[in-house]
Amino acid sequence: MTISFTKASIMNGLMTWASSQDQAVAFSKSMLTRVACGQNDVPNFWNGSSVNKIITVKFPQKFGPKLPLDLNNTTILGGMCLLNTSEMKRISKREITFNSVGDFEVWYRSWHPRIDQIHDAVGVPPNCCKKIVYVSEDSFFADRLSDYTGFNRECVQSVLKDVHASQGHPALTRYLKCMGYKGETSVVYTSDISGELSLSLRIWERMLNQTFRACDRSFAKVELMYTGFWLDILGITSSGVIYEAASKMILKGWLKLESWIEEHPYGHGINKNLGIAGYLPFLTTRGDGSVLRFDEVPNYQNHKTYTVTSEDLPWYIVNLLFMKKSVIENGPLDLTSQNAIELIASDLSQYYG
Repeated sequence: MTISFTKASIMNGLMTWASSQDQAVAFSKSMLTRVACGQNDVPNFWNGSSVNKIITVKFPQKFGPKLPLDLNNTTILGGMCLLNTSEMKRISKREITFNSVGDFEVWYRSWHPRIDQIHDAVGVPPNCCKKIVYVSEDSFFADRLSDYTGFNRECVQSVLKDVHASQGHPALTRYLKCMGYKGETSVVYTSDISGELSLSLRIWERMLNQTFRACDRSFAKVELMYTGFWLDILGITSSGVIYEAASKMILKGWLKLESWIEEHPYGHGINKNLGIAGYLPFLTTRGDGSVLRFDEVPNYQNHKTYTVTSEDLPWYIVNLLFMKKSVIENGPLDLTSQNAIELIASDLSQYYG
C-alpha cells in the first residue's frame, strides 16, 4: 500500500476530522478553512519547513514584508505541560492513585515525556533564529497535584522538575535536532521565576483594575505568558515569537487574556515586540493527543514497542514526518505503510535516546 499526501488531501482530511468533533476541539474549523483555501498569512520570510503546519499567526506589523523580522535577534518561545489533560483528570478523579511521593515519582519517571508533549511544546524554527526558550510549569502543576493527592507541594515540585530535566528536556532537544534545528534550546521553570511572575501579575491587576481570586492566580500567570510581560519576565529585550501548538492559543474561556489582546493587540503597546504562530497539534483519529492516556501514545517507556495503527498512521506521518519532508512545498510524499512505520520508529528512538 502506498500513501500519497498532497496539501489538498491533508487539509481535506483535517476538515473532515474537525467537522466531526464537538466544540471542545482544540482549534477552530475556520482556521483549517483558511489554510485549505491557501489564505494563510504566514510572513514570507519565515522559511523553515515547519511553516507547512502553521494554521494561525499574529505578527506585529513591523514584522511585515516591508520591514522583515530580524530572525537573528528573535527568541522563539514555547511551553511544555508536564502532565496532560488526560492524566490530570484521572488523578483528580482518583482513577490513578499513589501511596507516596516516591510512588508518584516511579510512575511519572516511567513515561515522561509523551510524544505529544514533545511535539506541542514548541515549533521548529529557522536555524537563523536567536534561540528557543520554553517554560516548564513545575510549580503550577505541583500546586494542583498537591491538592489532589495531599502530598507535600515542594516534594512533588522537585519530582516534576528533576524528571523533566533528566528525561523531558533532553528528549525535546533531540526532537528539535532531528527536525533540523541546530540552535540553542533552554528551559525555564516557573519555580525559578516565582517572584517575577508574582510581581508582573500585581502590575497587570493594577492595569486591569481588578484582583484575581486566589484559586485563579496560577491560571492568570499562565495568561501573562502570552503577553509582553513574558518578555520582561524572561529578560528578553528584543523580539519574541510564541510558537506553539495552536490548541494552546484558543483564548475562549481564559480569565482576561482574550479581552486584553483585543485592547492591546500584538505589535502595539506592551505587546509591541511579541508575535504568535500556532501550528497543528499532535493529532490522532480520536482527537489531539492530550485527550489520550500516556500509554496510548509513544512515550519514554513504550517507544520501542509502540505500534502505530493503520488508522493512525496518516496522522503520525503528518505529526512526525510532515515537517521533515516538506510535503506541502515539495509535492506528494509517497511511502509504503511499512516505510512510514520504520521511519517513525527510527525517529522515536532518536528522540528518546
